[in-house]
Amino acid sequence: MKNNLHNKIFKGLVFILMSFLYSACESVLFIELEESDKLIVLNGAISSDSLVSVQVSRTRHILDNAPVKPLENAKVSLYQNGTLLQELAYMENGSFVSADFIPSIGYDYSIEVESAGYESVTASSEIPDLVPIELFDTVSIYRDDGDPYSYGSYNDVLQFDLTLQDPAGVENFYLVSAEVDRSWTEYRDTTVQVWDSGFYNNQWNYFMKDSLYTITEIHRYIDHPYINTEDIVVEENTSHGVLFTDNLFDGKSYSFKGELNHNQLRTADWAIVDVSLHSISESYYKYLKSRQSHYNTKEDYLAVPVIVYSNVDGGAGFFGGYSSDVYTFTTFIPEYNDNWYWY
Repeated sequence: MKNNLHNKIFKGLVFILMSFLYSACESVLFIELEESDKLIVLNGAISSDSLVSVQVSRTRHILDNAPVKPLENAKVSLYQNGTLLQELAYMENGSFVSADFIPSIGYDYSIEVESAGYESVTASSEIPDLVPIELFDTVSIYRDDGDPYSYGSYNDVLQFDLTLQDPAGVENFYLVSAEVDRSWTEYRDTTVQVWDSGFYNNQWNYFMKDSLYTITEIHRYIDHPYINTEDIVVEENTSHGVLFTDNLFDGKSYSFKGELNHNQLRTADWAIVDVSLHSISESYYKYLKSRQSHYNTKEDYLAVPVIVYSNVDGGAGFFGGYSSDVYTFTTFIPEYNDNWYWY
């Protein structure tokens, strides 16, 4: 009797447990995530050598995977020292551009964005004084990769020294970037029929034969090579270029050292390389630096989250200014194919 009673109790407990597990598997958990107000996003940097251009879009909910939505019907107004200059015209992909106005150094510029259903936003910035490149020098470093049949190595670099004279008593923010106009060769094989002849049986005999001719076409394109550097002044190396301030050399001459990998300069013919020294506003500097710090830590779940800097009042994004001096030189590092180099 005791055994039967124990078996019944055991079976009952098992049934209750299985029922609980089954119901738990079928439970639906509803989590309500409160959606914050959508904000206008304003992004743009102005310079004294181009039209004013900014990007206008809106923020998205954290679970919204849709593409960034430009605010095509927004009203974007440009002010100089508080005076309205003009409304920027919408172009495409959220870009608003001035009709013919190019800003100047020494003025304060503001952008105001209004759009139905959103709180209006404003942001202001100035264009810093130009800091010229005093001296620029380059040297190519070739490193033997141990392959006697190859020309050059993946470790070959073009080193450069960029010397600037920092203005004294002014906090300056710098961005060094590179751009290369280079080319690549497209090979196309075309079979053509030609006449040939041979003398045999005491006579000339004519016949058709196929011959393979290689046709090449040169295509040019713009690239933005990554600047490698271990210079002590560097604070961040971003997709836009190398960021640093004059904290260590205020009012002094300083030579920034960087290098470009030869693989980023290979070309079918001469490559035109531009290395630019940008004097950027504090807002532009803080935005680029914080954004790069965010990229560096976003995959690290143990890292402290980085908030990207914004100077847009009432919204998100940034508005900054910059002035640039450019040093241009040409170089020829031949493109390659299967370790054989073509000149």
